[in-house]
Amino acid sequence: MSKLGLNKIVVRRIEPADRPTLRRWLRDPVVREAIEDETVDLSDIKQALALFETSDPFRDGGLGLVVEVLGRPIALIHFVWINWVSRNAEVIVFVGPGELRQSLAAAVVMEKIGHAAFRVLNLHKIYAFVYGTNQDALSVFRKVMKEEACLRAYVKSPHGYSDFHFFGLLASEYFAAMKMLKGRA
Repeated sequence: MSKLGLNKIVVRRIEPADRPTLRRWLRDPVVREAIEDETVDLSDIKQALALFETSDPFRDGGLGLVVEVLGRPIALIHFVWINWVSRNAEVIVFVGPGELRQSLAAAVVMEKIGHAAFRVLNLHKIYAFVYGTNQDALSVFRKVMKEEACLRAYVKSPHGYSDFHFFGLLASEYFAAMKMLKGRA
């Protein structure tokens, strides 16, 4: 872990200085296919960046965060549809640099999502949707969240019809996992 500097992770709000990095990530076909849906429309990248930058969890139910390691942005976390009554939210996440998508960094990013959701925002549950064609994301999500549903052949993609997987994580599950990890250290 220390080789990548994963012990020196910062999670922060998205800033205007992040735009060039985020533009590069959003132009990546793998990222585009993984996150573009009715919530995020990447046909106008400038508008998508504005959505990530200006989201406010109390005004519009969204929150855009960047995860950086040793000053290098490695991921974007975007909480959307934050429901303060039920205390849940959808999370959209992607690891930007392709070489980190199948690494331990992706799992560490997931831990940071839990920290932001359950320790900072005090949510009860987060959920995410993953396309069946995104095997890297499915692999990571299956390790850290519970797969609650699979809608078979649900969405049309360039590869034909694809499954749509629904994952959920409760605060209690997150805290139990962190306690278990802490006990191993």
